[in-house]
Amino acid sequence: LNRKLSMAWEQWQQVCAEMREQREALLLAARKFLNQKMYAAWNMWRSWAEEMRRQQKAMGGAIRRMIYRKLSMAFEKWQFEAAELARQQRLMGGAVRRMIYRKLSMGWEKWQAVYQDQKFAARMG
Repeated sequence: LNRKLSMAWEQWQQVCAEMREQREALLLAARKFLNQKMYAAWNMWRSWAEEMRRQQKAMGGAIRRMIYRKLSMAFEKWQFEAAELARQQRLMGGAVRRMIYRKLSMGWEKWQAVYQDQKFAARMG
C-alpha cells in the first residue's frame, strides 16, 4: 500500500511539474504575443504621431506665411496711405498758409517793391 501510495504521489508530482511547465510555456507565449501586438500598436501610434507632428509643422508654416503676408500687405498699405496723407497735408499746408498769410505776403511784396524803387531812386539821384 505504501509503495502504491508512493508511486501515486510521485506520478502526481510529475504531472504537476509537467502542468506547471506547460502553464509557464503558455504564459510565455501569451506574453510574447501580447507584447508583439503592443509593440506593433506602439510603433503604429509613433508613426501616426510623427505624421501628425509633420503635418502640423507644414500647416503652421503655411498659416504663418499667410498671416505674415496679409500683415505685410496691410503694413504696406498703411505706409502708402500715410505717405499720401503726408503729401496732401504738405500741399494743403502750403496753400492754406498762402491763403492765411495772403495779406501779410501782399504787404511784404509791396514793401520789397517800394524798397527796390527807393534803392533805384537813391542811385539815380
